[in-house]
Amino acid sequence: MEKDNDIVVFGKYANPVDANIIKGVLESNGITAGVMEDDYSNVMLMSPVRVMVMRRDLERAREVLESAPEVNDAQ
Repeated sequence: MEKDNDIVVFGKYANPVDANIIKGVLESNGITAGVMEDDYSNVMLMSPVRVMVMRRDLERAREVLESAPEVNDAQ
């Protein structure tokens, strides 16, 4: 059963820098976000870095990212 407080994957990014930029944009817009990396993602650069949000914030996070020109220009 899905709950509003479930933590879900917002997006997957190629590196921690990109993921942390997205996290910062979300947090500056009032959305709690976190970055999750696998143990070997920094070393091997093979595993995507995930940005996580609460399910209740998922749609708003998408809207925020779509309207953030500085993020869209960098991608």
